[in-house]
Amino acid sequence: MVYWWFESRIERMDELSRDEILEEACRIGATQLGGTLATLHAEDGTPYVTFVLFHLRPDGALLFGSQATPQHSRNIAATPEVSFLIDNREVVRTDWTAFDRVVIEGRAEAVAPGSPEYAVFIEELREKNRMAAYFTEHGELFCIRPRRLVLMKGFEPTRHVVDWAG
Repeated sequence: MVYWWFESRIERMDELSRDEILEEACRIGATQLGGTLATLHAEDGTPYVTFVLFHLRPDGALLFGSQATPQHSRNIAATPEVSFLIDNREVVRTDWTAFDRVVIEGRAEAVAPGSPEYAVFIEELREKNRMAAYFTEHGELFCIRPRRLVLMKGFEPTRHVVDWAG
C-alpha cells in the first residue's frame, strides 16, 4: 500500500461537528469561483456535467445562475435532484495531498426575482463574483437545497458528512 508514504504529509482531522464541516466547506468554496454541476439529461436521463460560477452559503445551500436555455437549466426543470462538486484541483500539480473536495447533493430550484430570498441571494453572489451576479440577473437564479454535504480533506480517509435527510 502506498498510503503510508504520504502519512507524514497528511493532516488528520478528528471527527468534526456539523458546524465545523459547514465552516470548512465554506472556506474551501470561498477559494473557488466555479464548480461542477451534475444533472440528468431532460431528454434521456443520462448524466450531464457542466462548470458554473457559484456561492456556498453558511447553511450549506449553494447559489448559481444560468440563462434559461442551457442544457443544465432544462435538466433541472425535468429532474431537480443534482450533485455539485467544489474542489481545489489546482493543487494537484504541486501537492496532491492537499486536494480538498466538497460534494453537495440536493434539489435545485429556481428562485424567482420577486421572492423574498432573491435580493439577498443575488447580493451574496455579487459579493463573491460580480460577473456571476450580472449574468444571473439577466438569466435565472438557482439554489441547491442540500440533502447531504460531504467534505473530504487531502488523503484523509474520513468523509465528513452533514445529512439534512436524517
